[in-house]
Amino acid sequence: MKVLYLINFAGDGGSERYVEKLLRAFHPSQCDCALCYNVDGPLVDKAKAMGVPVFRIAMQSPFDLSAAKALAALCKEQGIDVIHAQYPRENYVAILAKRLFGCRARVVFTAHLIIQQPSVWRVFNRIFTPADHKLIAVCEASADAMRANGMAADKIALVYNGIAADAMPPRDRGALQEFGIGPDETVFISLTRFSEEKGLPFLCESIARLKEKTDQPFRVIIAGAGDLLEEIRGLVQKLNLQDTVVLPGFRKDTDRLLAASDICLNSSSSEAMSFALLEGMACGLPLIATDVGGNRTLVHREGEAGLTPAYGDVEGYSDAMLQLLQDPDLRRKLGEMALQKARGIFSEERSYQDTLAAYAP
Repeated sequence: MKVLYLINFAGDGGSERYVEKLLRAFHPSQCDCALCYNVDGPLVDKAKAMGVPVFRIAMQSPFDLSAAKALAALCKEQGIDVIHAQYPRENYVAILAKRLFGCRARVVFTAHLIIQQPSVWRVFNRIFTPADHKLIAVCEASADAMRANGMAADKIALVYNGIAADAMPPRDRGALQEFGIGPDETVFISLTRFSEEKGLPFLCESIARLKEKTDQPFRVIIAGAGDLLEEIRGLVQKLNLQDTVVLPGFRKDTDRLLAASDICLNSSSSEAMSFALLEGMACGLPLIATDVGGNRTLVHREGEAGLTPAYGDVEGYSDAMLQLLQDPDLRRKLGEMALQKARGIFSEERSYQDTLAAYAP
């Protein structure tokens, strides 16, 4: 089976990591994979390093007929069996390639975002998505949103994102030395993108409120990059959190940071199924995650792995942080359950097998 992963921006966000993980898992042992993109980014070099063929097609809009024609030609030339589209633009272009230009590949679409689309998009979804082979929802909330947005309900397949997890990894505080974090400080960590939907101003306000509630020493590492990084740096200064919040920017050693931390945070206003939280679970960390989207599934499905305060509730979020800060036994219990779930319902192997099943004729 030949699978073409179709993505507009080949960057380094969650959807790109999703594609990268599938490429590493499937190529070439399960499928002959290829990558097609529009805007260049790190995913292109990663795919090339894996020996995955890479192609570029300009996709100006979801209704770009030139892109659809070029995609149909590429699929015919390469003998593609499945187009795995990552966003609505790519999905529509792939369906147009089938309907107008004779492309015979099955189209599979993954919904990476949980959003309420405008009414005009719900109409288009009713027209276009019956032509999809499968519509992958990464959590129950994603499936609900897809149905509400007019997508073909009979095509929806629930396939959780997965993570590799073995036994409880050893704790190693060595990575904290560069930040001057002491051995008696409890460490919260958020691996995130500095963008609006990640709720980082809300997180900073919650951290400031936690400082008012306790004298117990703690630090918060917020690692990542994005357009709002400098804005958050300014907010940290404004809230007098310079000695509490660490902003190390983009890091390649997130595994070391997780192994050095005690509690994994998510403060998003909207989230499908966070790879950052899954990575925290695979390290046996308890979660504090806003009660949105796939966060509910990760925390509450088949056993409690953390706490889910409401987005925007500074008092509630800081209370959740305080509860885990003060109760190491609860942290340990929730962390053990998080690891158990990472090894079970959210395992990589289960996710990969379910994805391959979605590709099958």
